[in-house]
Amino acid sequence: MSISSYFRFSAAWPKREDDAAEISLRVGDRVISRIADTEKQTVRDYFRASSTGLALWLADNWWRLRWETIRDSRFPSVDWRLRHELNSASGGALWPPVMIFSVGDRIAFAPSVGKSVVNGPQSYFEFKIGMVAADEYEQELDRLFKAVLEHCANTVDGRALNILLKQITTEREDPELAAWRRLEACLGFDPDAAPDEVMDGLVKLEDVAGEDGVEEAAHAQPGAGAAQSLSSAIEATRESEVEIDLSLADSLTRDWNMPGYASPWEMAEAAATELRSIIGVPRGLLRHQVFEDVFKARWDDLKSATATARNLPYGTRIGGKKKSRIALQTLKPYDRRFELVRQLGDAVWRKDADFGIVSRSKSDRQKFQRAFAHSLLCPFDDLQRVIDVNDPTPEAMRRAAQMFGVHPSVVRNQLVYKGYLPFENTNEEAEAA
Repeated sequence: MSISSYFRFSAAWPKREDDAAEISLRVGDRVISRIADTEKQTVRDYFRASSTGLALWLADNWWRLRWETIRDSRFPSVDWRLRHELNSASGGALWPPVMIFSVGDRIAFAPSVGKSVVNGPQSYFEFKIGMVAADEYEQELDRLFKAVLEHCANTVDGRALNILLKQITTEREDPELAAWRRLEACLGFDPDAAPDEVMDGLVKLEDVAGEDGVEEAAHAQPGAGAAQSLSSAIEATRESEVEIDLSLADSLTRDWNMPGYASPWEMAEAAATELRSIIGVPRGLLRHQVFEDVFKARWDDLKSATATARNLPYGTRIGGKKKSRIALQTLKPYDRRFELVRQLGDAVWRKDADFGIVSRSKSDRQKFQRAFAHSLLCPFDDLQRVIDVNDPTPEAMRRAAQMFGVHPSVVRNQLVYKGYLPFENTNEEAEAA
C-alpha cells in the first residue's frame, strides 16, 4: 500500500471477487497483525477480515481516530473504546487487539485495554506502543480506502463506503468545516453530536486562547463542560498576580541533531540540556536564585502566590514571552517548581503561542512539558551520579528527590524512561513514546 517502510496498513485479496482480504498492519518494526495459528503451527503477518468492514470502521471514526486523544489508557470509557479499539469493528473477524488514537501530530497504536493478545487457536503476538506521523497515517489510510474501493466498488458496502469517503473528503478540504470536525473530535464527540452551546462557547474563546489553545483545552477537559472549564481557567489567569518572563525559550538554537521520529521526551531532554548550558548551570540543583533569574520574579513571591487554578482541571498562561500571567494549581514548593518549568517548556514547544495550558492530557504538547520539567530539574546524567540506577531503592530515590528539589515520582519516572525500572502500565509507556 505504501512506499514507506515505517507505516503500512495494507490489504490483499486472495480471491478476486471476494471481499475477504489478508490485512496487515505494521508500525516501524512492530507487526501488530502478527498472529500464531496453533492448530496449523504457523505464523503469519496478516489477519483475514472483510476489507469493506475495516474501511467502513476507519471511515466512520475518521475524525475521532485522527484527533481524539486518550485520558487514561487503564480506564477508557465504553464509547471511547468503540471508536478507537479495532476489535470493536463489525464483521466477526479476529481483529488485532489494538487501540488507535491521536496525540497531536502523531497517531498512537497501543495494545487494547486489559489484554495484548487474543486467546484461542489463533493468537496475536504482543507488541509495544508505536507512533506514526499523522500525515503518514492519513496518506496510508487514503491509499487503503482507494484499494478497497477499487476492489469492492460494486458491492453494497463498497457503494456505502464510497458515499462516506466523499463526505469525509469534502469535510477535510473545507478549512472551516475541518476545524469544526477536529474540535468535535477533541471533545470526544462524533460529527454533529457535540452540544451547540459547547462548540459555540469554545469558538468564542478562540479570541483569547487561539484555535490550538482551544483544542488543547478540549483534550485537557473533553465533554460537555469544556467551554465552562476554559472560561474559568481564563478568568483564574486574569485574577492571578503571578507574572513570569519566558523569553529564555527564544534563546534555544534547537540544533539538537534529532532524528525525524524523535519522541517529545527525547526532544525535551535535549532542550533542557541546552537551556542549562545557556543559564550556566550544567549540573546539579537549580537553586531558587536560578529560578528568579530564569523567570525574572522573586522566588518568595512565586512560592507564596495564590493558586487561582487550584480547583480547576488545568492551569493556563496568557501573554507574550516577556510578560506572561499564569494561573497556578500547585501549593508545595517542589510541585510549584515543576509547574513553572512546565510553563517554560510550553513556550519552548510553541514559540508563537501567547496562550498555554498545563494539564494531565496525553497530547505531545503536554508530554513535552512534563519531560522538559523532568530533565531540567533532575537531569539523568546527574541522577546516576547520586543513585545506583541498577538498584534504586525507595529510600535512595527519596533522598535524590530532596537533592534536586523535586517530588520522588520525578526520580522514578527518569529511571523508568531510561529503562532501569519497568513501566507499570500503558500510561507510562505512552508517556515515553
